[in-house]
Order: sequence, then structure tokens, then C-alpha cells
Amino acid sequence: MKFATASVVLLPLFGLAAGQPSRHNHQAGSQKRHDAMFHGRRDNVHNEARAVVYVNQHGQVINKPDAANVPAATNPGGQTADSHQPVTTPQQPQDASSAGSSAYNATGGGSGGNGVTYSPYKGNHNCKTQADVDADFAEFASTFGMIRLYGVDCDQVAMVRKALGSKYDNKLFLGIFKLDDIAGQVATMSAGLGGDWSRVNTVSVGNELVNNGGASVGQVVAALGTAKAALKAAGYSGPVVIVDTFNAVIANPQICDASDYCAVNMHPFFDPNTAPSQAGAFMTNQLSRVRAAISGNKRVVVTETGWPWQGSANGLAVPGKDQQATALQAIKGAFASDPSGVFLFTAFNDLWKKPESATFNAEQYWGMGARTSSADGGR
Repeated sequence: MKFATASVVLLPLFGLAAGQPSRHNHQAGSQKRHDAMFHGRRDNVHNEARAVVYVNQHGQVINKPDAANVPAATNPGGQTADSHQPVTTPQQPQDASSAGSSAYNATGGGSGGNGVTYSPYKGNHNCKTQADVDADFAEFASTFGMIRLYGVDCDQVAMVRKALGSKYDNKLFLGIFKLDDIAGQVATMSAGLGGDWSRVNTVSVGNELVNNGGASVGQVVAALGTAKAALKAAGYSGPVVIVDTFNAVIANPQICDASDYCAVNMHPFFDPNTAPSQAGAFMTNQLSRVRAAISGNKRVVVTETGWPWQGSANGLAVPGKDQQATALQAIKGAFASDPSGVFLFTAFNDLWKKPESATFNAEQYWGMGARTSSADGGR
């Protein structure tokens, strides 16, 4: 939805801030757009049988689940892709990221720094190869903490696991994108991990589906329950959350009430009254509104935020390399007491996306430091 055509009906969703347009989709874009982009194919997805030892998210070996309790595997090649506090943090969820990390004998990365988002797609709309992903991770993994993926297509879970290997001890925030094939996505996720969930801190269900009108609150809450059951059967018992925009959560706090902690996407750039230097203050204010809306003292994690380095201006929110650096510095400052409470968007420019005037022609240019993957000709 474009700002100029917003109707009165949607005003409660926007509340006091315009920091999230309802058609904002910063990862894999809208489901329909992403499906059309790939035409139902995945060039680098494999569905090979694996002999695995099942390990839970705490690094403990568990018995292989009975076949009757394991979600049936589906052909990953037929799956569609994932759509895409300043801060005190009471009652943090059990942190799977703290368990089992020593087993990796890692040399970089970790669970304590800012998180980062990553997508496995080339600018030509093909999936990245293992070599591409390895090269990408060499560029950024040691600099960040947890790494967020949005889905299971393009064999991304398996490739990321291999890229991390013993070099890095980053934990993973994995994603279930489609609500109509949860069992299949969990099976693909588990296979990609080799049955070893010890790297996984969190699994998300959906990405901005309520905000974008892709699903109702009831549908995403029901999907969360289905996902938890499938994940438990596959050997995972860590946090499972619904991810939506902060405006959607303020209007529908049951999204967070149902989740193990509150996971919100929040982009100061989409508020025309927020300059880059005020990005952190904007987030501080909106997080206060989120906490006031939800029940209890659940932790609130910003699962996606950043600033574009190219595009059209949105009032005081001006894209640019210097502006991006200023905004990111302000955001990091707001989360100085809890750096793991924010995921920065994104590791590389998303050249496979389509520029849209509704998002200020900036969709492709959120890569931090204007960084382009070597798979797309970057350094």
C-alpha cells in the first residue's frame, strides 16, 4: 500500500508512527512476487537421503523420533521461498545459543553481538551455490552474532550450516515462511541441519503476514501451534515466534502473547519524520509502545531493521552511504545494553529484488556498507 492512498480503516495499524508501510517486504518480498520470480523451481536444492544422529538444540543426542511422529519430507524443489530495546530485557527465553557452542571450536562470530539477516539469492534470481554462501560468510559471519534466515528454499539451511562449519560459532534464527506446508518445511529444515539443532536459537513462523494481509491473526497463531508440534517431533524445543511489524503487534498483541518472545520488524526509514541520526530514538519509542501493548514481561527482539544506502528520500529519512552509517550507529547505540536484541538488515544488497516506488526504490540497496555479494560481482 502506498502512503498517499492509506485509508482511515488502516490508521489503527499505523498508530502514531509511519515506520512500516503495509506492503513493506524486506527479504524475499511478497510470497506471490517471489513465487513468480522463481517460476516454481530451485536450481540448487537437493533432496538426498541423509544418515543422521539426532541432536536437540542443547547439543544432546536424542533418540530418532518414530516415523509416525516425524513430518513427512517433501521435495524441497517444489517449495516456494520465504517472503522475506534500548533496552532492558526481562524474562529472556532459554537461550539455545549458549549451549553446545564449544563443540564447534569456532574462530569467530557468536551469540553476543548484533544479529544479521541473510538471503541466498543471486541478482539473476538463481539460488546461490555452496561456494557463493561460503564466500559470503567469510565476509560477515565473524562480525555478527546470530544469523537470521527466512526460509528453507535454495537448500539454504544446509548450505549455511556447511558455511559455518567449525569456523564460526554463530547461532541461527531459522524461518518457516509458508503456512500451508509447515510439516514439509520443518522436515527440510531438519534435514538441512543433519538432525542437529544445537546451532538453532529460534524458529520463526511467517514474516509480516498480518501486516501485509497474507494471513489473519488467528491463522498465524494456529500455524505457530502446528509448527511447535512439528519442530518438537523433529527434535527442537527452543523458542518459536511469529514475526510481524511493530505496528501489527501493537494493533494485535496476541501475536506476541502466543509467541515464546515478541519478535518485531521495525524500520525507522519508513517514518518520514525520522532522520538517520534519530533512528535509535525512534526505535526506543516504538519499543515502549510494543511493551505497553503486550502481556507480561516478554522479551522484545527487533528481528529486522536497517537503513538503505540508495533510493528516494522519504521526508527526513534520506538514503545514502553516510546516512546509512549514521542510522546504524544510532540503532546500535540504542541496543548497546542488549546487542543481541536487534537483527541488522542486511548482510548484502538484494539485487534480485524489484525497485518499487512504495518503498522508495530502495529495495535492492539495504546491504550494510553498500556491500554486494561476490556472487553478484561484489568484492
